[in-house]
Order: sequence, then structure tokens, then C-alpha cells
Amino acid sequence: MSQRFDFYVARDSWLHRLDPRAKLWAVVLAGAACFLFRNVAMLAGLLVAAHLVLLSAQVPPERLRWLWARLLPLLAMILVLQPFFAPGPGPDLFHVGPLRLTVAGVLDALSYALRAATLVFVAAVLLLTTDPNRLVQGLVKLGLPYPWGLTVGLAIRYLPTTYGLFVSIGEAQQARGWIVGQGGFLQRARSYVPILVATIIASLRLSDNLGMALAARGLGYPARRTVLHDLAFSTADWLVLVAATILFAGLLTLRHGLAFGGQAW
Repeated sequence: MSQRFDFYVARDSWLHRLDPRAKLWAVVLAGAACFLFRNVAMLAGLLVAAHLVLLSAQVPPERLRWLWARLLPLLAMILVLQPFFAPGPGPDLFHVGPLRLTVAGVLDALSYALRAATLVFVAAVLLLTTDPNRLVQGLVKLGLPYPWGLTVGLAIRYLPTTYGLFVSIGEAQQARGWIVGQGGFLQRARSYVPILVATIIASLRLSDNLGMALAARGLGYPARRTVLHDLAFSTADWLVLVAATILFAGLLTLRHGLAFGGQAW
């Protein structure tokens, strides 16, 4: 079950072999670039670049489609609500009472939706290609206390597991004749209550077992921790670090030096 819902996709690609710290730096800069620009074409280019990087790292297209399927409700909400809450200037395409729809509002909504999608897939570059254990090592190397780094690693590891529990329990309940997701809004909400209760109980059992496993492995023992395979920067890591920094500097110059990308179109 956990393998089905893990973020990490085990491969032997160039991106998997990079040091987690180099990938983290590149992802942080790419995320910052998403907030620099509002231009739809620029954000779409960043989104396409994130997909190309993931595909070059041998991440299966099915995993990308899985991410899109979970992201589409949020994007649809942005595209539907944003134009009416912030219509912007310009002639109205649609006007009923206080509700206005303008070209500027539609473009802004598209910009926000592309930014959200790009941020998700930029983060996926790190999460899908970095083993959680190596990510914790990288965070500790950067100065984060080990318990905090472990907390981040466990969150990344067990959030998909909790989702897997929810899906498995829901399928088991439906196999026993429980009807889920039919009727009105309140009826659909009530139909998920038994699944949520069972998921919470299973999650509490899982956390209790995890706590005992961590205690058995000496978590909290006041001694210097050692690792079997330590992290070390290679030539490829330095190249990625320098290339990401130069590329971000170029985007920064494009945005503030040439004043490009501040508008949605």
C-alpha cells in the first residue's frame, strides 16, 4: 500500500544521483521565480520546464497525470472564483449585479492557476526524485536539528501513507455495501464519516508503532549520530548549483532590470 502512494519514485537517473542540497537550492530558486512573474507565457514555460526535468529523470507519465488529477479541483476553483472576486479594469465580458467578468480578470486567474501548478511540479522535482532518508541527511547537513529534519522526512513519507489508508478503507467499506458520495451535499459528507473515523484510528495506531520504532532506534539519545553513506558534493552538484544561480540571476534581471513579466499578458 505505501509503495503505491509514495511520493518518491526510485530510479537511477541524473537527477536522482544529485545531492539533495543541490536539488533543494534549485527548487527554492525555481519557486522564487514563480513569484517573480505574473506573465502567463513565462509561468507556462516554467511549468513545461518542470515537466521536462521530471520526464528526463524517468518519472513515469502516470505519476504526473496522478498529480494533475489531484491538482485540477484547486485550479478549477481558482479559474472560476478569481475573475469574479478581482475582475480588474477593462470592458466587461459579463455583468450581472455586483458580478463582473473582464479580460484582465480572466488573465489574472489563469496566471494564478499556472503559478499554483508550477509550484506543485517544481516541488515534485525534489519530492519525486529524492529518497526521504537522503533528504533528511541533506537538511541536517544544512544545519537543521536532526529531530526537525526527521519530522520533515516523516511528514513526506507518511502523508501519502495516510492517503493510502483512506483510499483502502474507503474501498473496503464500499466492498461491504457502504454507499459513498451519493445524494445531496450533507448526505455525501455523512457517508465519509465512517471512513474518516477508521482512518484516524488506523493513523493513531501507525503513529504509536512509529514512536516505538524510533525509540528502539535510539531517537533522543544524547550522542553524535553517524551515517553509513554520507553526503558529498560532486562536480555535477556544483554545476547544478551554479547553473541554477545564474539562471535565477538572469530571470531577476529580466523581471526588475527590464521590467518584463509584471503583468499577466
